[in-house]
Amino acid sequence: MHIYLGTALIAFTTLALEITLTRLLSVITWYHLAFFAISTAMLGMTAGATTVYLKPIWFTKERLNENIAKSCLGYSLATPLSLIILCLLPLQLAASVMSLFALVIATIACSLPFYFSGITITAVLTKHQLPIGKLYASDLIGASLGCLLVLGGLEILDAPSLILLCGSIGILAGFSFSWNNSSFKLRRLSGYAFIILIFLALINSSTLYGIRPFVIKGRAAAPESYLLEKWNSFSRVVIGKCSEGIPQLWGASPLASKDEKIFQHYMNIDGAACTTLRRFSSNDDINHLRFDVTNVAHYLRPGGGACIIGVGGGRDIQSAVLFGHERIVGIDVNPIFINLLKEEFREFAGIADRKEVTLIIDEARSFLSRTKEEYSIIQMSLIDTWAATGAGAYTLSENALYTTEAWQVFFKRLTDNGIFTVSRLYSPDALGETGRAVSLAVATLLRSGISNPSQHIAMVTAKGVSTLLFSKQPFSNHDIAELKKVSSDLQYDLAILPGVQPHNKVLKDIVSANSPEKLSMAIKDKPLNYEPTTDENPYFFNMLRLNHLSSFHQHSSVSRGNLIATITLAGLIFSLLFLTMTTIVLPLAIKSRSDNPVKKSSKILWSGALYFSLIGAGFMFVEIALIQRLSVFLSHPVYALGILLFTIIASAGIGSFLSEHLPLTRFPWIFVYPITMSIAIIAIRFVLPIMLSHMIYSTMLIKIVASILAIFPLGMFMGFFFPLGMRLFRSVSPTETPWYWALNGIFGVLCSALAVFFSIYISISTNFYIAAICYATLLICLFHRWIDNRMIDDSKFLS
Repeated sequence: MHIYLGTALIAFTTLALEITLTRLLSVITWYHLAFFAISTAMLGMTAGATTVYLKPIWFTKERLNENIAKSCLGYSLATPLSLIILCLLPLQLAASVMSLFALVIATIACSLPFYFSGITITAVLTKHQLPIGKLYASDLIGASLGCLLVLGGLEILDAPSLILLCGSIGILAGFSFSWNNSSFKLRRLSGYAFIILIFLALINSSTLYGIRPFVIKGRAAAPESYLLEKWNSFSRVVIGKCSEGIPQLWGASPLASKDEKIFQHYMNIDGAACTTLRRFSSNDDINHLRFDVTNVAHYLRPGGGACIIGVGGGRDIQSAVLFGHERIVGIDVNPIFINLLKEEFREFAGIADRKEVTLIIDEARSFLSRTKEEYSIIQMSLIDTWAATGAGAYTLSENALYTTEAWQVFFKRLTDNGIFTVSRLYSPDALGETGRAVSLAVATLLRSGISNPSQHIAMVTAKGVSTLLFSKQPFSNHDIAELKKVSSDLQYDLAILPGVQPHNKVLKDIVSANSPEKLSMAIKDKPLNYEPTTDENPYFFNMLRLNHLSSFHQHSSVSRGNLIATITLAGLIFSLLFLTMTTIVLPLAIKSRSDNPVKKSSKILWSGALYFSLIGAGFMFVEIALIQRLSVFLSHPVYALGILLFTIIASAGIGSFLSEHLPLTRFPWIFVYPITMSIAIIAIRFVLPIMLSHMIYSTMLIKIVASILAIFPLGMFMGFFFPLGMRLFRSVSPTETPWYWALNGIFGVLCSALAVFFSIYISISTNFYIAAICYATLLICLFHRWIDNRMIDDSKFLS
C-alpha cells in the first residue's frame, strides 16, 4: 500500500510543480515561453527514465526502495534551487550570446527537479513487481489531484511559496517508499529538509521581500513600490502605492486636460499589463473619462443597462456611472479584481456600494449565455493590453471572447437598439487586430441574418486605439449625426461610418461584404490573417499567415509579436525533435542493438518502442484537442484546468486500474481495443460540436457535467493502453521498459507542442484525426507481437 501512496504523492507534486512553473514563467517572461516549463519538465523526466535504463544495478530488488527514496529527496532539494535560479535569471528572447546562456541555464534549472521525479516514477513503474495497472492508476490519480492543488494553492500562496511546498511533498513520497527499509541517516536528512521547506514556504508567503522574480519581463522588480501583491491561477497582480498624477486614458482626445491630477494606484498584471485604480467619490473625480475614445458608445446610448466585460481597476464601470446608466453589471473572470473593488479599495474606488452596480466573478461569455437580462451597451475595452499583445503573449492562447459564436451570444444580450463596443489597438497602416475585430463583427452580423452589415458598424479612433461599435438595428440618422458631432468635438477620427466608404481599403473590403463568401474573398489574399475566428479555431491574436512571412516585418509590433511567438513554438518543436533523436533514440538504440543481437528480439524491441511512442503521442493529441475545445465551451480557464485536465488524467487512472480485471491481452480483444479507440476519437470529434451548440445557453453546472460525461469514457479507455503494453513487452524485454517509458514521455511532450501548432494553423479537429491514426497504427505493433508468439490457439493470447 505504501508504494501506491508514494507513487501518487510523487506524481501529485510533480504535476503541481509543472503547472506552477508555467504560472511563474508567465510572470518572468511572456506567455509563449510558459510552454518552456512543460517541455523542460518532460525533458528532465525523460532523462530520469534514461538513467534507470542505463543504470539497472542501482535499482535491484534489494536497493530499489531506498534509492527511490533518495531520488525523492533529490527532487525536494532540487526544487528550491531551481526556483532561486529562475527568479534570478533575466529571461528574454534576444539575438545575443548572453540570452542564449540564460536560456540554457534556465533549461537545466527547470529540468533538475523533474530528473529526480522521473527516476522515481520510472523505477516504480518498470522495476516493481506490483500489478502495473494499479501502479499506473496511482500515478495518474496522483497527477490529476496535482491540478487541484495548484488551483487551491495559488488562492492561498504565491507561486514561489507553492513551489517550495511542492518540494516538501516530495519528501513525504520518499517516506512512503522507504517505510520499512531506509537508513536512519536518510530519514533524518529528509526530516530536516521537510521542516526547512515548510518553514520557507510559510515565511516566503508573508513578505514581499522573499524569494520572488528579480527580473520581470526584462525589468528589475521594485517591491519597495508595491502596496499589495496577489497571486492566483490567473495572474499575479501588483498594486502600487497611491500617487497623484495625470489620469490614465487608453485613447485620449487631444482636448483632454494635460494639467488635471487625480489620485490613483497603478495595477500591474503579470509584470506588463497595466491599468489603474482611481479614486471616485463624485463625478468630478472621473469627468476626464468623457475624453477617452473607448467610451464613445455612451454618447449614443447614455441610459439603460450597461454590461462591462473585464472589470480590472473599475474604470469602465466608473465611465458607465458617469454617463448615467441605471443598471451596470461588471464581469471579470479574475477574482482578484472583484475582491479588490469590494474589499481593500471599496471606499477608494467608490463602485461596490453603488446600488446600480453589480460585480460578478465569472467569465463573460459564460455569464451572458445564461442570463436573460439585456443591455443597451456591452463594452469590452482593451482587456488585453499593448504590452502583452505586442510581445505575442496571447498568440498561442485560445480566447473564448473573440469568436463569432461568442459575439453572437453578446449580440443576443443587447436590447433592440443596443450597441456592442470593442476597443483594440489600431494603426491605419497596419490594422492588425482591429482589422480582425471588424471582420469578426461582419461575420457575426451575417450569421445573425443581417444582409447589409455596413449599416450596423461604425469605428472611431484616437491615439493608436480604435473603438468598434456594432448594433442590432442599423444606425439611425440621429446616431450618425451624434457620432459625427462627438468625433468633431473631441477631435477623434471616424474610420468607419454607415453610408460612407472607409478610406482604408482593407476596412472597405471587409465592411462591404454582404455574404460569408464575399467576406472570405475580401480577406483571403491579405498579408495578415483577418479570418473571423471561431470556436474551432479561436486564436484571435494570431494573424500570421505562413505563406506571407517575408512581408510580416512590415507590420506593427503586435504582428511581429505573432512571429516571435510562432517562431518560439516552432523552435520548441524542432528542439524537442532533435533532443528525442539525439539524447533518447540513438544512444538507447545503440545499447539495445548490442544487448539484443538476435534479429527477432530487435523486431520486438522496435515494436515496443513504436507502441509506447504512439500511445504517448495519441494521448497528448486527444488531451490537447479536448481541453481546447471544451475550455472554449466552458469559457473559464480555471474549469479547463481544474475539471477537464483532472477528469482526463483521473479517468485514465481509473481505466488503468480496471485493466487488471479485463482481458486486454486475449485474442480478439487485443485488436479490438485500438480499433474501438480510434472510432471513439472520431466520434467525439463530430459529437462535440453538436453537443456544444445545443448547450451554449445551459447553466454552468450542466455544461460541466456534460463535459465530464464526454471526457470520462474516452480518458478511461486511453488508460488501458499503457498497462497493456507493459504486460505484452515486459515479458520478452524487461530491461527495455525504462526506455519505453522515456519514449512515451518525450513523444507526449513533443506532440503537445505539435498539437498547439496544428490547432492554430489548421484546426483543433486536426488533432483528433491524428490521435485516431496513432491508436489505429498500434495494430501493426500488436500484430508483430502476436506473430512473434506463434499463437496457434486464437482463443488466448498471453493469458
